[in-house]
Amino acid sequence: MDERDVPRGDVQELSDFELAVYETVAEIDKERGAADFETIGALVDAPEEDLWAALGHLVSINHLHSTSKGYVLGPHDWAP
Repeated sequence: MDERDVPRGDVQELSDFELAVYETVAEIDKERGAADFETIGALVDAPEEDLWAALGHLVSINHLHSTSKGYVLGPHDWAP
C-alpha cells in the first residue's frame, strides 16, 4: 500500500509533548536529515519511556516514519 493511502491522525489529537517531539523531528528533517533517538532525547528533555511512547504513537498515526537512520516526517501537505 502506498503511504499516501494510509490516513494520518489529526494533529489536533496530539498532546503538547507529542507535538514537541514531532516539531523536533521536523526541524531536523527539513535539512534532509533523519532524527536519531539520541538526538531527539538531547533536544527534548523527557524520560526515555515518554520519548519512545510519543515516537511510537506518531509513527502509528503516520505523522513520522522510522528509518534505519532515524525518524523522518511522514506524508504532509505543506511546503518545505
